[in-house]
Amino acid sequence: MASYLEEDLTCPVCLEIYKDPQLLSCGHTFCRRCLGYQQNVFSAFSTRTCTVCQRKIHQEPVSNLALRKTCESYQRERKKEKGNEEREEDCGIKCLMHGEKLLFFCRDHEVAICSQCRKQSHMSHSVQPLTHTVHQRKDQIKAALRPAEKVLECLRDGTALERKVTKYIESQAEQTEKHMKEEFEKLHQFLREEEEARRAALREEEKEKKGKLEGWIEQELQSLSDKLIEVEEEMENDDVTFLANYDHIMTRARYRPSDSQLNSGSLIDVAKHVGNLRFSVWEKMKDLCPYYPVVLDPNSSHISVSDDLVCVSRSIRRFYSPSPLQNKDIHLVLGSEAQNASFNCWDVEVGDSKHWTLGVCRRSAAERNRTQPLTPQNGFWGLSRNGDFYNALWTAEAPFRLRRPPKTVRVKLVQRPDLNNNQLYWMLRFLDARNETAIACIRDVAFRKDLFPFLIPEERDAPLCIVPVNINMTTEKKFSFFERHMIPLDMISLYVIAFLVVLLVLLVMIWTKIN
Repeated sequence: MASYLEEDLTCPVCLEIYKDPQLLSCGHTFCRRCLGYQQNVFSAFSTRTCTVCQRKIHQEPVSNLALRKTCESYQRERKKEKGNEEREEDCGIKCLMHGEKLLFFCRDHEVAICSQCRKQSHMSHSVQPLTHTVHQRKDQIKAALRPAEKVLECLRDGTALERKVTKYIESQAEQTEKHMKEEFEKLHQFLREEEEARRAALREEEKEKKGKLEGWIEQELQSLSDKLIEVEEEMENDDVTFLANYDHIMTRARYRPSDSQLNSGSLIDVAKHVGNLRFSVWEKMKDLCPYYPVVLDPNSSHISVSDDLVCVSRSIRRFYSPSPLQNKDIHLVLGSEAQNASFNCWDVEVGDSKHWTLGVCRRSAAERNRTQPLTPQNGFWGLSRNGDFYNALWTAEAPFRLRRPPKTVRVKLVQRPDLNNNQLYWMLRFLDARNETAIACIRDVAFRKDLFPFLIPEERDAPLCIVPVNINMTTEKKFSFFERHMIPLDMISLYVIAFLVVLLVLLVMIWTKIN
């Protein structure tokens, strides 16, 4: 920018900044001295020509005041910048000890030196020219900047992962909002139908009870009207006849109301219609609103998760878009929440699938490279099926078979105290939900608060699904007395033996006293 400005402010004759610029009639400007201007020879201009355009000049030149001010301002700025540069040069690139210019760089001490310093104190050091060092260091900085430049370029053109995730978040929000609308529409539709049914029942009761009373009123009106007409006719008879029939007419005239059977039952049963209304509606909604003890996290996997977040499969059809943060080769999906309660239980419907894995794992282990073996050392505890054989992930024992393959696997995760070490452990059990038959069990899972359920479907058209639970049945009801009281199953036999021994001692003591 400065070089272009200087070029515009340069005289085409002397090639220096204009000094007292003069404007000719052709439009070009020259320095006063370059024109050979003299105060007493103005007439000579009638024969002169412009050195730029070669046009003849017939008028006297005039001072270009605006250009002169611009040139003076530019020269002042140049002098100021030159003074700053000189001060920087004097302060920054001279040796403080010898006063000489710094021309070398000592690589051993990482310091700029002069020629005297090189001869005196840096003779045996690795020294190279300062400009060479600066060039090398600038190349190193440029190399260090290349990754940042690539990221900047990716961010600008939209190819960066963060840009993709931003678009994915928009897609997620759109899909989630759509699903929320569908779910709330189901609830609204149920509530509308329930409201209409209850209002219809209210109208039916109103019609029935109101009709019954209106029927009685109509009957009473007719009866009283007939009685009044008869009495009035009797009163129109001659005096002798009227007096002879007086007692009969008086009896007829006396009003004896008929029983309308009015009582509290004749009114609308308000309590039946509005008593515990919301609770009653909620109870009917239970079939429409199932509860799942485990909800899957679609962000934890690249495979297909159902719209209600309870089924996972390797099917191509999917409701939620695949996460850009997950590896396409990873087929594991996590539960959305850690199982931290004292008693945790959920059922997984495996159906007829012969290839699957399920259990619990640490979230940190799942978020690492999940191509590693699923072992306790890597943070995984579970049960897998491969064909007709089952394998517990925590043991090196040979795979085993089951007489009746389970259709639904029940997973129980229970806190277990170790009285000897005064520590807590997790006990993990897998059972056949059909009859509570034990499949596998591990009792010494290190106690942590970050154990998440995980599912791995291995067959394309065989999903694994979390089974809804009856909300009237608490989780503890799925556990036996010994499990609820944290009594290890291997201690049950000891408790039974101790009880039998005490009972035997009591019987012996009673028999001794009798004899």
